[in-house]
Amino acid sequence: MPKIPTRTQNIVWGVSIALGLVMGIIAALLWAELFSIPGITPSDFIALAILLTIAPPSVIFFIDNRWREGIDANLPNLLRDIADAQRTGLSLPRAVSESSKRNYGPLTPELQKMAAKISWGIPFDQAMRAFTEIANTELNNRAAILILEAQRSGGVIEDIFDSAQKHVEDILALRKERLSQMKPYIWIIYAAFFIFLLVIVVLFSTFFYPMADMYQQFSDVGFGGTTMGLSEATLNSYKILFLHMTIVEGLFSGLVAGKMGEGKAKSGLKHSTIMILIGWLTYKLTIELQLIQFNF
Repeated sequence: MPKIPTRTQNIVWGVSIALGLVMGIIAALLWAELFSIPGITPSDFIALAILLTIAPPSVIFFIDNRWREGIDANLPNLLRDIADAQRTGLSLPRAVSESSKRNYGPLTPELQKMAAKISWGIPFDQAMRAFTEIANTELNNRAAILILEAQRSGGVIEDIFDSAQKHVEDILALRKERLSQMKPYIWIIYAAFFIFLLVIVVLFSTFFYPMADMYQQFSDVGFGGTTMGLSEATLNSYKILFLHMTIVEGLFSGLVAGKMGEGKAKSGLKHSTIMILIGWLTYKLTIELQLIQFNF
């Protein structure tokens, strides 16, 4: 997957927030009853506002994060090949240039650019710094610092690269182990969210709607002032309340899942998008429109 420049990410965030604000303004106008759209409520626009705010950035961050993972995953191979090339007697700049001819996934295009700069006579340290500004990951920055310091100090540089390769491999192994250990907790968060949705559907199917029917039946036989059951206004208030609870639950559950699973709250935006979308569709189909009904 390609690298997403920071400027592009900022533009996507800005456009997404602007679209979310527009949807929020429309929701406020609907709530103020300045106009109406058949079949659509202000809460629908609130859900749409949040989805438009977080969905595009979540896609951009996912693509960029996959690119960064590809950079880090290929670093050990690059360091090993540079060390092997130096054992054959090649200088460090020449070893890097030869390595650029091999396939290191997302690293390859950036290595080729750096090799081209070196061939044009640009000093190795300047080309290396330009490389780190583009392939800007934590592990890659450490490796770049190591390469520059090794070039300055001289000596048995290939041994330094061997040690760096093992260090990077250990870090990647620890990351993979942490992700595998935390993955069950992500599924637990999803399970908790789906249970939350199920409870809401059960409440409306077995309690709120029967109570609303009871109120209507008493009203039909002349007991309009009865306190038995739920009035239409009260039922609608519960619908809005539980939809908003579903949106909040999906948003923060997704952020927690991202923080636990990948160590970054931004990684949870994709989980939040999925949960909010599922919760909103479930609400529309089973509670508001009642296109899907369950007999509990």
